[in-house]
Amino acid sequence: MPQDFAEASAEQPETTTESLEEELEGIETVAEPEPGKRIGKADLHMHTTASDGMGTVEEVLEHVQYNTDLDVIAITDHDEIRGAWAARDLAAKRHYRFEIIMAQEVTSRHGHILIYGVEEPFKMFQSLEKTVEWAHERNGVVIVPHPLSFMTLSVGEKKLRSLFDRSLAVDGIEVLNPSIAGYVRRHRVRDVNSQEWHLAEIGNSDAHFPRHIASAYTTFEGHTAADLLKAIQERKTTAHGRYLTIREQLQGAGKQNLRSLVVLPADKIRRGIATFNRNKMK
Repeated sequence: MPQDFAEASAEQPETTTESLEEELEGIETVAEPEPGKRIGKADLHMHTTASDGMGTVEEVLEHVQYNTDLDVIAITDHDEIRGAWAARDLAAKRHYRFEIIMAQEVTSRHGHILIYGVEEPFKMFQSLEKTVEWAHERNGVVIVPHPLSFMTLSVGEKKLRSLFDRSLAVDGIEVLNPSIAGYVRRHRVRDVNSQEWHLAEIGNSDAHFPRHIASAYTTFEGHTAADLLKAIQERKTTAHGRYLTIREQLQGAGKQNLRSLVVLPADKIRRGIATFNRNKMK
């Protein structure tokens, strides 16, 4: 494993439990929004079959329309923006009640980064600094998913601090990601953000199956995508939701992992070769 990737996943667990299943079954929740306010709901981290998700773009949008009360969503496929483009086109045709923000989950050398409001794809495996700079140069909003986690490619605490030292602040951080990857460092993330970083607090489902969408979500004053982005930049968002149980996460995980580890890499190699051959013929 390259050194940069080792750094991205080198965080150690903050606690050891005899039974993670038992702890997750308890389901940790966050207080609901105060009544009487005009509050919008957003889930800004979900995947489709354009990357390693198990629902097509259409299936994801139909689920959001008929099985949630979300006002804003984002399709955040890994290093892939075609799903977001397709979602926006389909939403325009069907006039869904919710809004869609263009987005992608970019793999930097130091962990995954969520970028919103930018319509062009970005190359994988760039430095974290270059990835953040690229997004902000295009007026994009940057959020750190499943931060500090040792269970997936995540930006570590040391690397995040180095960003701040260079005045390259990100806009928000997932303080509630329902997956095990988000669960294992949840207390440290909340503590350091509330005490030091003061980034916008984000709740996202990181759903790879439509049924998990909105298991975690973000509330904000207003209900439009513009209201949400403004709230993130002003650090006026709140995370809500619950953690998925082990049983929920294991259901269908075999097929999803096969897609993530075998099908998608093969597809990327195929597309890379096709692009190389086209360029060679020009």
